[in-house]
Amino acid sequence: MSGENFRRAAAVSAQAAVLIVTLGCEAGPTPTAPTGAQETITVPPQETSTVPSPAPGPVGGRITVTINGEARPGVYVELRRFGGQWGLGTTIPSGSWELETVPFGDYDVVIKTPPGLTCDATRKSVTVGPGQPMLVDFACFGDVKGSIVGFASAEFGTVASARISLTGPVNRETLSNRDGFFAFENLPPGEYLLRWCKDPVRASARDGATVFATVDCS
Repeated sequence: MSGENFRRAAAVSAQAAVLIVTLGCEAGPTPTAPTGAQETITVPPQETSTVPSPAPGPVGGRITVTINGEARPGVYVELRRFGGQWGLGTTIPSGSWELETVPFGDYDVVIKTPPGLTCDATRKSVTVGPGQPMLVDFACFGDVKGSIVGFASAEFGTVASARISLTGPVNRETLSNRDGFFAFENLPPGEYLLRWCKDPVRASARDGATVFATVDCS
């Protein structure tokens, strides 16, 4: 290498060394955020109520409807409130009808009896409140003797105008009334079959007696 070239190489090396030192000084250490004491937030404890919850009270009363002290099945019963129907049923099979958890208030109990049965009233008022169950009794007399009576019923209640046939010692046919009630009166004693829309129902007619039967289509 000639002397001139050697001097040029040495000058370039010196300039590079100065540039490296300068860049290192400018970069410096990476700044970090100052650290300080962390603030602690204290949540006050929740207050607990010491007032006791009220004990659950009765949600309603009970109404029992009887005919001659539970002596007569087959009477249609309707519970009415504010002029509309609230509940319904029949005095089947024990001769009484019972409805529990009836809201407190004033009601009318309406009954519809089979032909030949006369009662002291067909509507009685009752007030349901906490305490003793309410008993509504209707005094009735007379009856249809030697007969088979009952109701035509389906999934959603009694059925009006159901055509029911009776076969046995005598053969007859009838339609249920608007309440679903039907009656075959003055029958000779013996075994009978009642048919409507499903399997027949067996019933026995006896002298001086009224037999109750239900034909069901549900």
